Amino acid sequence: MSRDARVTLDFADGTYPFRVGWGEFAELQEKTDAGPFVVLGRLMDRTCRTTDISNVIRLGQLGGRMEPAKALTLVRSYVEDRPPAENLPIAQAILMAACMGAPDEAGEPKKKSQEDEGVTLDDLPNGKVRFEVLYGYGQVMGYSPQQVNGMSIWQFHAVVEGFRKSQSGSDRQLSEADKDALWDWLTADAAPIIGLQPKVPFNPVALLPVERLFSVA
Repeated sequence: MSRDARVTLDFADGTYPFRVGWGEFAELQEKTDAGPFVVLGRLMDRTCRTTDISNVIRLGQLGGRMEPAKALTLVRSYVEDRPPAENLPIAQAILMAACMGAPDEAGEPKKKSQEDEGVTLDDLPNGKVRFEVLYGYGQVMGYSPQQVNGMSIWQFHAVVEGFRKSQSGSDRQLSEADKDALWDWLTADAAPIIGLQPKVPFNPVALLPVERLFSVA
């Protein structure tokens, strides 16, 4: 598994790369009416729908740069026409890589002493993400929506930390409270499945200097 959430798996008639970034997450949310960690939870506890499996695999292929027509053909032939259990492990591996990142970078979740207050990205029903808010934070850091779409969750986390360091005037990294808030947001809906700490609101605005949010050219 790589830090851009790419995995290479045996599927259908060959071995293919799969990747789900923010752009694919947006379509997955539209197709499943659920946020990424809710879909991951359904896959892991085997309460998923057949469309959860087929959409994760198809979007993973698109993120891996497969031609859309070929991805659709493979999914129709090797997923939709086959028992769900055959492809469940593949969908699990694709979305786990997308949501959790590289194993050596995931880190240990830490219990928070108190909840932060502020804007949250995943306060919509069913764990869905407010992408307009996500893109807004990306814009503050100098990234277009298209560039954010191309990032994995782990990469976006790294960008936030790098931006914070660049604005602090020193080499200071995110505080432990900042890291906890970001980690809790990223893993919130996966907590019951992988044994993480309970969800607390994530306030990205608190990580960014106010003068950059309201600066006048």
